[in-house]
Amino acid sequence: MKNPMWRDSRLCSPVLVLACGAAFAQTEAPRLAPVVVTATRSEVPLREVIADVTVIDRSEIERHQGGAVADLLRRVPGVQMARSGGPAGSTSVYIRGGDTRFTALLIDGVRVDTQTTGGVNWEAIPLSQIERIEVLRGPASAVYGSDAMGGVIQIFTRRGEPGTQFDVGLGGGDYGTVKSDASVSGQVGPVDYALSGLSEQSTGFSARTTGNPDRDGYRSNGGSGRVGLNVVPGQRLEVSALRSHVDGQYDASPTSGADDHSLHDLESVRALWAAQWLPEWKSTLSFGQAKDHYDTRPNLYTTDTRVRTSTWQNDVRLGKHTVNATLERREDHLVNSDVNSTDDTRTQDALALGWGWRQDSLSLQVNARHDRNDAFGSANTGSIGAGVDVATGWRVLSTLSNGFRAPTLYQQFSASGKSTLRPERSRSNIELALQHRAGAFESSATVYRNRISDLIVFGPPTGCPAPFGGCYDNAGNAVLKGVTLTSAYTGDGLRIAGSIDFLSAENRDTHKDLGRRAPRFASISIDKDLGDTTVGAQWQVSDKRYDNAANTTVLGGYSVVNLDLQHKLSSAWRVLARVDNFFDKKYQLANTYVTNPMTVFVGVRWSPRI
Repeated sequence: MKNPMWRDSRLCSPVLVLACGAAFAQTEAPRLAPVVVTATRSEVPLREVIADVTVIDRSEIERHQGGAVADLLRRVPGVQMARSGGPAGSTSVYIRGGDTRFTALLIDGVRVDTQTTGGVNWEAIPLSQIERIEVLRGPASAVYGSDAMGGVIQIFTRRGEPGTQFDVGLGGGDYGTVKSDASVSGQVGPVDYALSGLSEQSTGFSARTTGNPDRDGYRSNGGSGRVGLNVVPGQRLEVSALRSHVDGQYDASPTSGADDHSLHDLESVRALWAAQWLPEWKSTLSFGQAKDHYDTRPNLYTTDTRVRTSTWQNDVRLGKHTVNATLERREDHLVNSDVNSTDDTRTQDALALGWGWRQDSLSLQVNARHDRNDAFGSANTGSIGAGVDVATGWRVLSTLSNGFRAPTLYQQFSASGKSTLRPERSRSNIELALQHRAGAFESSATVYRNRISDLIVFGPPTGCPAPFGGCYDNAGNAVLKGVTLTSAYTGDGLRIAGSIDFLSAENRDTHKDLGRRAPRFASISIDKDLGDTTVGAQWQVSDKRYDNAANTTVLGGYSVVNLDLQHKLSSAWRVLARVDNFFDKKYQLANTYVTNPMTVFVGVRWSPRI
């Protein structure tokens, strides 16, 4: 793992591809940059954002319809993924090497979390219900509070637009995979709406490398809806909801002969009132709730998390200045057999302030937040960022920030928990980026360092409040540092995008690498429009990683190629095809678990607009 990257031929080739992108850069202007909200909680054009953000649009999501959300996310610069088996297996997403619990997830603005070991059950997120994804890399606790110590991922479902839009998809593939989804959206007078549903199933493949050879498939269903009412100009009411159910088969151990099942139920609901009081002043009052239910069978284990949030956000724009003020209350609730029922709820109140200034070649963004948690006290976080246009097409960005992650209710109050646990802290996070745009060519280089202290780890029983073979404690420190290089070209019906990550994710106390995070990871995608047909290829290359904290179990490096095709039969009909793991590579993302072999998926979509 100490060899320089350029000595590894699998990773050298993407470097050459990124470098040659400059040859296409001189003639055609890139597409208009989208507007994002995740960086500051207010709408900002992507090219004016100081933070490191990537947007995944609906067209890219549709072409990935044979896969899962986590597979799509690991194509994003700075993001890696680990999974135990197939799409329904336990999944972790790492942003810049941070643990999966250090990434905050919002669905239409609703905070989603689990209060067991923390983080999101990514396998429960339905891909077909998603319209857009925004990925923010780097600590954002100064904006979002706890959970956002490594980054933020925000998922947006569909919203109705004038007219009536239908969208129906049906497809199937290897291993008995069948997927279907349907949606209708539109606007009638002051009311807009979007409703959708899905159903998926697969017989799957055997998830374990040894032991029980049975297939581990899954079934899932769900739906989402959003209805908005524009009461009068500048006054809007809206409700949105999403539900997903996944029943996944798995092998509890390599020698288990049982038909093990894991059941995930995810629900989120939100109501908001958005008001434009003055041309310069807008406010949003919202109430959200997310529920995450997980249980296993035949070995019974059940846990339920409920997160409620109430937010009042005010945005004021005065010339070149933007001021944000947010009051937020969060209530966490956990029902788990190992948790004392009198200590399964906690509240957290927060005040967040932000100031932005943009003029000519200079941009500044300052955020500060105070959180008061009734379980451990206060946490203060802040960030300051600046962007400067140093020459035509060249921009330098720099950010200094800190963050925290509150211990979960399970880590505090279960039989293996400690009520005196302190929050995990991200200190002196530094980020420096250089961006370049020339015609149709864009590239960037980002250097970052994130020091984390008071890591919560499960350790030996010494000092534990109850004999349970061990307990959680603030017993770790880590440093996450690295470099991310990206490059992209858009022109003449051709799109090339790639990234290379050099990562050092190290436990500062043991000087060991953090598990399942590759020190070198590269991804490149190429899409070409050929009349009514679009063909694409994605290539992902990973260095070897360690599976465990002791760095004694090695997961080998791998190189995977995926292919996709979309053909327009008419203005309303499209055929989509996808081949994952085209060369049928055998590799592991978690020890004793296999990943999907070569799989083919073919589908058709009908999307008329009336």
